[in-house]
Amino acid sequence: MTKQMFKVLVASSLVAALAFVSVPAGAADIKARIPFSFEVNGKTLAAGAYQFTTNQSMLLVRGFSAGAFVQTNRLESRDGSEPKAVFHKYGDRYILSEVWLGSGAGRTLPEARRSERANFERVVIPLT
Repeated sequence: MTKQMFKVLVASSLVAALAFVSVPAGAADIKARIPFSFEVNGKTLAAGAYQFTTNQSMLLVRGFSAGAFVQTNRLESRDGSEPKAVFHKYGDRYILSEVWLGSGAGRTLPEARRSERANFERVVIPLT
């Protein structure tokens, strides 16, 4: 009976630890429909519905059939900006540049190294 109690205690502890790890404090999930294909950390994702999840310095972008993750830096704004995804458009290429979570909190992605310093257009998609 003591062994059974020990097994139950270990199993309960494991379940509690996994639940704590899977939903970390400070995580944020925001959804959006992106109407064009775009790049995240060198990976091209097709147009479609995506979920943006942040946890500390990581950003995970998940779609129905593909996803990407990237290490980011924190952004803060005093204007309490609305949730949005900001893309840099170079010709017909869209590169995810920033994700704003609302309440003035955001994440910026490192800019990919480019051989040419082309001008870009800033494209903003609201997140929900």
